[in-house]
Amino acid sequence: MDWDSILFWVMILLWVITPAFIFYEEIMERRALRREREEDELVTED
Repeated sequence: MDWDSILFWVMILLWVITPAFIFYEEIMERRALRREREEDELVTED
């Protein structure tokens, strides 16, 4: 294999993995914020 095809597939992998990672981080952040908000609501109800 020559360098052009290797770099091509590396770029394709980065193009796929980067948005997936951003999406995963966004979901985890929203879960953490929701959990924090629910804990705050429980504290204020007491």
